[in-house]
Amino acid sequence: MPRVTWEQEARCRTHDPEMFFSPGARTERRAKAICRRCPVQRECLLFALESRSEFGIWGGLNGRERRLLFRPFAGANDWRDELMSPVGQARDEVPVPA
Repeated sequence: MPRVTWEQEARCRTHDPEMFFSPGARTERRAKAICRRCPVQRECLLFALESRSEFGIWGGLNGRERRLLFRPFAGANDWRDELMSPVGQARDEVPVPA
């Protein structure tokens, strides 16, 4: 049986991609609402962080929010383990300032 990638499970696949790359606040809120209910939100966010995606909504965060998320791990060689740890997961639950 072929392995399903996280992209194939993403809720955003059924929406206009432009919504996730539009600079307007209203469109951004709609895109983030879709992400909040997505079963692969964490995988999407990790992809954006690993690829250093600067633009768009990925994993429910915009580029500025992703940069803020990275800040505590600036000196870490392997930020992924930190982000996936229970402390990092709790950090995900704290709203990032807009």
